[in-house]
Amino acid sequence: MRKFGLGCWLMGVMLAVSSCDLLDCTQAEVSLLRIEVCNVNGKKVALPDTLTITTCGTDSVLLNRGTNMREILLPLSYHYDVDTFVMRCYGKDYSVEDTLFVEKTNNIYFESPDCPTVMMHKINGVRCTDNFVSAVELLEQKVDFTEVTHLQLMVKPYLIPATN
Repeated sequence: MRKFGLGCWLMGVMLAVSSCDLLDCTQAEVSLLRIEVCNVNGKKVALPDTLTITTCGTDSVLLNRGTNMREILLPLSYHYDVDTFVMRCYGKDYSVEDTLFVEKTNNIYFESPDCPTVMMHKINGVRCTDNFVSAVELLEQKVDFTEVTHLQLMVKPYLIPATN
C-alpha cells in the first residue's frame, strides 16, 4: 500500500511539473500605450530634438532624453482613471512643453492561478495642450498586449524639418 501511495504522489508531482511547463503565461506582460509621432497631415515622422516624458504629480521619468522619436511606448497606471503625461521637447535654443491626458477604464485580466493577474485598459478619451502638439487622435481604444498604435500625436510644423 505504501508503494502505491508513493507512486500516486510521484505521478501527481510529474503532472504538476509538466502542466507548469505547458502553461505559457502569454498575458504575463505589461500593456503599453503606443503613440505614433506624425506631422499635421498624419504622416509618421521623427522628432528632430530631445523628448522627455514624466507623469504629473510624481517624479517618475518615463522617457528620458529620447531622440529621433517616431514611436513612444508608455505604461498606464493601474489605479487612476486619468493618466497625465508631461512631454517636454527641447533643442539647442528652445524648450516647449505639452500635457497629454488619457482618460481610461482599467480592467484586470486573470488567465490562470499559475499566471499573475495583469491590467488591460480601455481608452475613453484623450486631450492635449497645444504648444508643440497640434492634435492627438485616438486610433485604438483597447490597450492590451498587441502591437497596435493607440494614439497619433500630430506635431506642429515648426518642429519637423522639411526632409521628414
